[in-house]
Amino acid sequence: MKPTEIIEALRSKLNLPGGRHLYGVLGSYSALAEFARKLTQARTMDGRNFPKPLSVNRGILDAIPDDEFRQLVENEAKRPEPTAAHVAKAFEAFLRSKLKGKGLVVLASLEMIFAYHLELNILRTLAADEDRVLLLLPGRRSGGRIIMFPNMEEGNYALPTNLIAEDHLWELKD
Repeated sequence: MKPTEIIEALRSKLNLPGGRHLYGVLGSYSALAEFARKLTQARTMDGRNFPKPLSVNRGILDAIPDDEFRQLVENEAKRPEPTAAHVAKAFEAFLRSKLKGKGLVVLASLEMIFAYHLELNILRTLAADEDRVLLLLPGRRSGGRIIMFPNMEEGNYALPTNLIAEDHLWELKD
């Protein structure tokens, strides 16, 4: 789809009152950057500008104090589970701090979530009623699945099948 078509569909969906409000846009990094630029120039149904995307990676790193982070990195090779748990906790804290009934939050730069194989259902759980989340996802549809980072050579990641409703997920065409 074209960015303007996705923005119009998103505007329409965001106008609905309650329910699940987790949305996703798929595309290449460059297509997502262009989409984000156009999105922040557009207005919601109530006349406000769409918010700028927030970096999830930056939010996670900011939530972990430097001393703790150094210690996690030093021990990660021999004990990766505590690091992944710490990153998951930081992600949840970041997400909760950005929601709290503030309307739409646009999230980009989600690489750490996938690198640490974090549970993504927290997104689905928290994105409801007044808390709405739009994910800018570097990925594409392939055989009924959503493949993240499709150009990555050493393995790939797939979104859980039912994370985002089919009619809440759009793919940008380059």
